[in-house]
Amino acid sequence: MKIHAQNPIQQEIADSFFSTHEHSLNFEIEVIPARPEKIEGFTISASRSGSSISATIGIALDHSLRYALNRVLSWAATSEKSLEVNEGPDFPIRGVVEGFYGKPWSHEQRLRGLQNFGDFNMNTFFLAPKDIPWQRFNWRSAFDATFISSTKELIETGHKNAIEVVICVSPGLSVKYIDEADVDAVVNRYKQVLKLGARHFGLLWDDIAWELSHEEDIAAYLSTAAAHADFTNRVWEKLVALDPKAMLTVCPMHYSGRGNEPYIQELGKELHPRVNMMWTGRSIISEYLDISDAVIFERNALRPPLYWDNFPVNDGGLQKSLFIGPVRGREVGLHKYSSGLVSNPMLQFEMSQIPLFTIGEYLWNSQSYDPDQSWEKALVHCVDNEQDRIALRKFLRTSMGTAVGGDPAPDLRQVFRKGVTQWRKGNLQESGDIFIQAGQEIVKNHAYLLQSSFSEPLMIQEIEKWLEKYAIGGEVLIGLGKVLQGCGFDSVRGCISGTSTEIEKLAELRELLEVHRKNLFGDQIEGPINELMAELQS
Repeated sequence: MKIHAQNPIQQEIADSFFSTHEHSLNFEIEVIPARPEKIEGFTISASRSGSSISATIGIALDHSLRYALNRVLSWAATSEKSLEVNEGPDFPIRGVVEGFYGKPWSHEQRLRGLQNFGDFNMNTFFLAPKDIPWQRFNWRSAFDATFISSTKELIETGHKNAIEVVICVSPGLSVKYIDEADVDAVVNRYKQVLKLGARHFGLLWDDIAWELSHEEDIAAYLSTAAAHADFTNRVWEKLVALDPKAMLTVCPMHYSGRGNEPYIQELGKELHPRVNMMWTGRSIISEYLDISDAVIFERNALRPPLYWDNFPVNDGGLQKSLFIGPVRGREVGLHKYSSGLVSNPMLQFEMSQIPLFTIGEYLWNSQSYDPDQSWEKALVHCVDNEQDRIALRKFLRTSMGTAVGGDPAPDLRQVFRKGVTQWRKGNLQESGDIFIQAGQEIVKNHAYLLQSSFSEPLMIQEIEKWLEKYAIGGEVLIGLGKVLQGCGFDSVRGCISGTSTEIEKLAELRELLEVHRKNLFGDQIEGPINELMAELQS
């Protein structure tokens, strides 16, 4: 592998990339200055001869080399002989916000995450875990040596992967807005990580009391929005005095809705125009994000929204669920009306990488984004072993539905369509066989996933409880099939007939599913069982 870089930064990015991406090809790459059509974009002219790849990459920004290398490697995996492209991302800010409640990701996971986010063509990682003391509770204290050491490694790893690590402060639980010492406490933290190479910072006012609590603040400000604007602007002034190129992003206290709320209007009017404002859309977890709402927000906040997208997050009351389907319901062209989008992922780091891959593809090119195709590509990216990938895919497709749309269990839906069609015709033996076979396949696949030789053990550890539910689902399908085969069919009434024994057995199967606390299968199994019980009782 030979890289003819223009400077040490590009060389470091290239060396890091090829040290973490396995390949069996001989690359010779020349990096040249260019003016791609899009900011952060690149041009590539490449060809292959046998196992040798020759490529010329043109960039205007050093970190764009990371995205160009992604493109070269993905092309090299095809049989195409040449590559000529001039492309770049749609959204300016693209990435992840670790902003959930619950056990935060580990340092090791964050390091791997930064490499993955680079693979997903992202450029931003907000470090804002809710339940770490330094984030929301001990914010007046300087960062300690352990934090500085780990954050330095994160920032350096981020830069090698074209990811800007954003350090956040959430002072709203105890801040006194009028107090300059509190402004300085926030700025002092920023100053600590500025020295490490950070350039983007977060000031988060989410999930705090709506009313001012200190007498001095009540006397000084007419509203909470006025206090937030004033405090943020004072932080901003001191931050840009330290580094004129610094970026600041605010998460407002009112962060979802129509975007025309009085708080948003007042905050937007008073806030410095260079400060970004986050927004989750119509709801805290928005089924869709569209242009019309973005336009309303921009008119009122006097700046485009930076979306804090609460997908695929599963904290709080959502912890029973895995949201591992592709992102849906984000409008084509939304980038023209927003400053970016960052995804709040699941507590499960490994499983989050699958939907995050799809988010990266949407953010890069919303026009060409296809949710289902992207999800299949995500599996290939995340699981190298083909047989293991096939087995994992079967399980994952029992939890595809999310708050942003999608069928929770598309394959199982087809099983029930076939099975129910047969029982409606009175073919109970055939119907039972369909469910028994589907259940046996689940039981067999469950055993395969639990083999010690499975190539992605960290994934299996994360989904252990859902795999228990998966095995139960297989048993219930087998039981359903056997119940059907023990029933009769009343051809006069055109419905299934049975005794209290069959009804009791169905109730037991339903309870077996319901007592397990994890969500899986949507209502694909319980719904038909309830329907069959009602039919037998009629």
